[in-house]
Amino acid sequence: MQMIHLIVEAGPDKGRVITVPAAGARAGRSSSNDIVLNDASLSRFHCRFYFKDHRHLHVADLASTNETLVNNRPVTDMALAVGDRITIGETIIKVVSVVPEGAASENGTEGAAQALVEPPAAESATVPPPARETGAEIDLGLHPPPVLPVRRFEHRRRYVGLMTLLIAVLAVAGAAVWRVTRSGGRGRLGMVVPGSDAPNLELDYEKVQASNKNIFRYRLTLRDGVLAIRIDNLEDGRHLGREKRMDPKALQELAQRLQSTDFFQLNPEYSGIAPEVLEMMDLTVVLNGRVHRSRVVNRLEPRQFRDARILIEEFGQNELGILAMALPREQLLELARDAWLQGRKLFDEREVRNDNLARAIKRFLEVETLLEVIEPKPEIYAEAVRAREECARLLQERYESLLFRADRAIRLSDWREANEHLLAILDMIQDRDDERYQKTYKKLLYVQSKLRVR
Repeated sequence: MQMIHLIVEAGPDKGRVITVPAAGARAGRSSSNDIVLNDASLSRFHCRFYFKDHRHLHVADLASTNETLVNNRPVTDMALAVGDRITIGETIIKVVSVVPEGAASENGTEGAAQALVEPPAAESATVPPPARETGAEIDLGLHPPPVLPVRRFEHRRRYVGLMTLLIAVLAVAGAAVWRVTRSGGRGRLGMVVPGSDAPNLELDYEKVQASNKNIFRYRLTLRDGVLAIRIDNLEDGRHLGREKRMDPKALQELAQRLQSTDFFQLNPEYSGIAPEVLEMMDLTVVLNGRVHRSRVVNRLEPRQFRDARILIEEFGQNELGILAMALPREQLLELARDAWLQGRKLFDEREVRNDNLARAIKRFLEVETLLEVIEPKPEIYAEAVRAREECARLLQERYESLLFRADRAIRLSDWREANEHLLAILDMIQDRDDERYQKTYKKLLYVQSKLRVR
């Protein structure tokens, strides 16, 4: 039976119980988190729960937009006590236990928190990081996924030339949907990558909002495990696109949630009339061999359609973060200034936490991304580029210094010292896709194998 550390008291996941593994776990909206919470007000990577010195539970804010509160007070890193309440977005989490699983609790009993509630399936992180040495036991694993930039999203509309582009947009969309429905899901839409554990899930979702001043078009597709989003906003000539190959586990969760929306019970079309405007949403879902398309034009969307639409839009927002590009210029500048200030703070505090340089780089990259469609570029854009390059230079210097000391310790068979230097590198870089992280992790496996046989 797993020890329960946290219980969600309020929010979309109310009643959920969570076990924090010895290696710690990140929480947020993104499917890449160890603890995924269905709260739209959270940052993609909001906070991290971890055991300091492998003894006591802490929570650390990951530079989130809405902050992490403990007992209604904002914190950056804080030790937790039984009964504390952590507020992140609209979610409130109560602390039930503060010791690692298997350790003695504060009143001297092991797993005392289990008596409070019996979890049907306690949440635990799926990929633990490499643990530091604790006595004779060495725990191997990977660090949690990196903190990615936080973005919030909206859209607006205005421009000229409604009819020409609108007819082209609808013609392309109609042709694509016709091919899907004609094939009955047997063509490209509905295929699964061979050897993949991904569900048989494919999506084609388009939203068009048009008037005699502007046309805004948002299109999301999920095909062969690849999520793609395209945004066109004619007012300022923005044409943006992103794509990402999805983790089968994330697609499986999305498929299950879509199944619960009753989307397949909808009529093919819901139409209304609105003078001089067009608001159209067109969604086709292929799920486990079933194909259904529903379209809403100039009228209030049915509940089942709204539930599916919000689910899909939030999924795209969490995974690709592209909707931020559709924000007005003023909001993009405001978000960029906030990211810049957070990046500067992390840079100034680079000696406080080992991973602050890597976190600062992500903030400065966020500034560049937010401002990539703005012309002329504000001064903060060039400053962010310079700051990111300086952070990258300092990070590389620290990496080379630590790697040199680790290699020297390996040559001297000082496995404990090598272990500490290599762990410091992983904690400093954190991005598992970084070549330096992968190289260091391979060395760590070798070093910890030597420690285990001593």
